[in-house]
Amino acid sequence: MVPSGSQVPTAHFFQPGACEPMSPSFSPDIIARIKDETDIGEVVGRHVNLKAAGSILKGLCPFHKEKTPSFIVTPARGTYHCFGCSAGGDVISFIMEIEGLSFPEAVEVLARPLNIDLSSYLADEEGEGERRSFHRANEAATKIWTQALAEPRLGGRAMEYLRERGFGAKVLRDFDVGWAPGGSGWLEKELAKAGVDSELAHRADLLRTGDRPGSYAYFRNRIIFPIRSISRQVVGFGGRILGEGQPKYLNSADSTYFSKSRLLYGFAASRMPIAREKEALLVEGYLDLIALAQAGITNVVATCGTAFTEEQAKLIRRSARAVKLVFDGDKAGRKAAVRSADVALRTGLEPKIVSLPAGQDPADVVIGQGPEAMHRLLAEAQNFLPFLKGLADAHGGSREVTERALRQGLGSIAGIPDALRRAYVLQEASEVFGMPLDLLQETMESLQKQEKRPSGAYSRPSAPPGQEPAPPPPEMPGYLANEDPEDADSDPRGAVRAARPHARGPRVRHRLSRINIPRVERELFWHILVDDSGKAALLFAQQRGDLPFFLDGASLLADEFSAWAATPAGPDTPTPREFVLERWNQWGDEAYRAFISQLLDRGDLPANIDFAQVITDCLGRLRQGHESSGG
Repeated sequence: MVPSGSQVPTAHFFQPGACEPMSPSFSPDIIARIKDETDIGEVVGRHVNLKAAGSILKGLCPFHKEKTPSFIVTPARGTYHCFGCSAGGDVISFIMEIEGLSFPEAVEVLARPLNIDLSSYLADEEGEGERRSFHRANEAATKIWTQALAEPRLGGRAMEYLRERGFGAKVLRDFDVGWAPGGSGWLEKELAKAGVDSELAHRADLLRTGDRPGSYAYFRNRIIFPIRSISRQVVGFGGRILGEGQPKYLNSADSTYFSKSRLLYGFAASRMPIAREKEALLVEGYLDLIALAQAGITNVVATCGTAFTEEQAKLIRRSARAVKLVFDGDKAGRKAAVRSADVALRTGLEPKIVSLPAGQDPADVVIGQGPEAMHRLLAEAQNFLPFLKGLADAHGGSREVTERALRQGLGSIAGIPDALRRAYVLQEASEVFGMPLDLLQETMESLQKQEKRPSGAYSRPSAPPGQEPAPPPPEMPGYLANEDPEDADSDPRGAVRAARPHARGPRVRHRLSRINIPRVERELFWHILVDDSGKAALLFAQQRGDLPFFLDGASLLADEFSAWAATPAGPDTPTPREFVLERWNQWGDEAYRAFISQLLDRGDLPANIDFAQVITDCLGRLRQGHESSGG
């Protein structure tokens, strides 16, 4: 609990991991002014049903369960206190506790309706000034793009598309959805009119420079979705292309002020609905969230173009312990749900998976069939383990497929931090899969021990001559382990081509090698492309040698990574992803573009990847595959 009477802290301006830079404390004068000018009864009344009792207000305490009101607010003093759990403090500490904010975040939330500019009350003007300039540029861009969407001459085509999808003008305004027209010079001129010069626009990553003279807008011909931090500042953008073109979704690059893996789209608005419902709905797409909000379902958050991360899961845990995963009704959606459920379990959340009709996303369901259809599907959500068992049964229910599903589940259970919760879920696994509890306990403990091995401990044991090596254990990193029971044959037809003439076709060759070469190639190039640190690309360039690649577009992408690694390093050096996308239009190879789009659609990497192991392991397996097949 926050102690009574908030003091001016000497801590950093934002807590680590909150996607905000650090800066110093506020002056005592501004803290006193905010307390004096804020009606604590009104603020608390947004969260608690208060009733007047003389000079105080009474209600049920929001910080513990009770049937008789023991929570009071004293407006004259600007304080609250609970006689049941001893929670107490002032309006700032209340906002910190009820909304899970740091002290500076709570101060900002309270200062905004008072029209108080906090920048003049900070000791470190330079660092805070840079942050506020960044936000000012993003707010200006947001306004420019929302106006463009409403202007038929500029955003008519985008608005027509959104209306055809079933989105009304009000919900689009509520979420500040905008339109970024084509043409490199348009945004720069509009930003200049708004007082944002070219230098600031470049620092905010709204403008970029390329091989040609002048600047170009990073977002062009895209529907724009502003991404707000927990303190409701615009810190980045997502852009969806309209019509043909790749990549389908483009996000602001990570920076000092923006980290996709640490933010959830819509969380600033949905945090309190999530707390009221005691449950969050997690979707993948911006439009999925907006469609559900339009239908009155507001306890929804979306990933910002990334795979679900532990940092995002911890954000949800501020408001609820339960999360329903509402992903697309296709194989990719089911795989994403399994991965996300694993992350949820490991961070103390209780996940359920919602199965949508084949080929439909949440927006299709709620707009096409109405909110009632979505509520029915939500009510039918399955726990993680029954969902895994259902996947296995849907794919024949063979011993091999069922065992793979069970091992997948046990690997996730092993990561549950709370021992009691882990025991309950393990009991559920025994009941769902019909296996002895003691056997599952023994297997899970073995997985836990393997998870604690140091990096590099997952080397596959050598197999006796003539025998296939044992499959990798399910707890191994995702680039080697199957990610769900559906992955029995992950090679899409027509996805493989020969990089050079061979007597045998490449599909026959990679099957004879006993190593799924296309799958390893996809994992290898995905890790390199989305690693914005560049470590993976550098390692790849050093180790690739003359290794051939089979997937369409893979050889060209490999050359692009080598070209990036050969460029001089400097403060303006693009990430491998930025390098590839900036040179996108130089290549007319549609297969190359499709390959990159497939990789980007998988989202970003989980944290703490050992790139040296990944790159070395994948390249080694590819060489082994070529050698064993006679390549």
